[in-house]
Amino acid sequence: MSRRVTRARVQEAFDIALRVLACVLLGSLAIAAWHDVSKAWDVWYYHLPFAGRIVGLVDSRSFTFGHANQARFDGFPLFGELLQGLLWRITGRPECASFVALAALPGLAWFLKRTFAVPAHLSFLAFVAIPLVQIHATACYVDLPANACVTLLALLAYRQLVAREPPSVRVMLGASALAIAAANTKFQLVPVVLAAATVLIATALRKDAKRRVRLLVIALALPLVFATPLKNVVRHGNPVWPVELHLLGKSLPHAEGAYSSSPVWLENVPRPVRWGASVLELGLRPVAGHARWTIDQWTPPSEPGYRMGGFFGAYVVVNIAALLFAAFVRRTREAKIALAFAGGATVVASLLPQSHELRYYLFWMLLLVALNLVVWSRERRALTGLVALAAFAVVGWSTEGTYLYASGDSFATFVAARVDRAALERVGPGERVCVNRQPWTFLYAPRFHPERGYSVQEAEGPDECAGARPLE
Repeated sequence: MSRRVTRARVQEAFDIALRVLACVLLGSLAIAAWHDVSKAWDVWYYHLPFAGRIVGLVDSRSFTFGHANQARFDGFPLFGELLQGLLWRITGRPECASFVALAALPGLAWFLKRTFAVPAHLSFLAFVAIPLVQIHATACYVDLPANACVTLLALLAYRQLVAREPPSVRVMLGASALAIAAANTKFQLVPVVLAAATVLIATALRKDAKRRVRLLVIALALPLVFATPLKNVVRHGNPVWPVELHLLGKSLPHAEGAYSSSPVWLENVPRPVRWGASVLELGLRPVAGHARWTIDQWTPPSEPGYRMGGFFGAYVVVNIAALLFAAFVRRTREAKIALAFAGGATVVASLLPQSHELRYYLFWMLLLVALNLVVWSRERRALTGLVALAAFAVVGWSTEGTYLYASGDSFATFVAARVDRAALERVGPGERVCVNRQPWTFLYAPRFHPERGYSVQEAEGPDECAGARPLE
């Protein structure tokens, strides 16, 4: 048997093993999303309360938001929470709201296979090897699905530039849907959507028989993309209500200050420097300590890795090196444009507010990995799979596999552990109580304790109780 035949068989066996691993992982993640309730702070502070309110599972009388959350509900983009609420309502399980995030992984893999012929199992493994992606895949945060939409939008623009042709009407409709979904899910991604859409629009302006139709699609999509900011301007005089925004030296109407936080050692450096330190994971806890990566990268503020990292610095370096090699050694048009896209994404991401908090801007790493898959997977399929597998193995070992299978509590178990049953037993029928137990206040909503027949006023201070009796 020749060496060539032997090598081909080994590569085929390796490819089959990766396919099996990807399928097992996806199934395991789906079981975890079905069974495990997400316990992160933001999930119960506002994501699921908003999701329940939007789809009518929790009305404003039975659970009344406090001042801060009511302002956020009035102004935040809520498309992600709408999808979470629909899944909750359809399944009857609040745990299943996490399928909004999980859907991003097979969605990205399907797109890369259909558009660039990248094997779906390679894409899946390469993406799940990113720590924050692995962690967010079964969580009720909206960072992953929103950033996945931005990544797909950028990849559509990339494909049109490589093809040197204007996008079809179908592509324009798909791109519009992605832009609308991302911009109406997270405020932070509006500038990124605008940047990616501008590239695609530039290709759409080329003259041909479908140009007018493409322009019509753009004209119809723009007000929908900016629907949340436009609504906020009309209602509140601030596109990002309730968050403070300075424009032309003036502070627009707001209900809360703009969020600003960074590690002490990086407080006085430019945003791009903080972003670079975060991407390379400088100052983080050791990989072997099994505490390097979490859903929001929280540590005590005194630590140098506070809110930093989440992309696996070594994986970042390998992907950057691979793209540079493809552009400057192989020198194909596809690789050169890929490097230009990665460079543009780097400029945009590094300049955005709180750019070092990488969960907000997952699109950068998703796009970097996707571009390498496009450039390398056809010619170096086995090597591409080996890199993804190695990164996945390190991340899985470091996180002890916690996020890869059903390792958590069901919703019923979670409620039993977090709710003070003795306090609820003292609530009389029809009574209105004031609850200040953030971030678990929502767990006291009457929907989860229908036998009691009461209502809740959410509060973050005694001045918000509005006559309701404080829960004791």
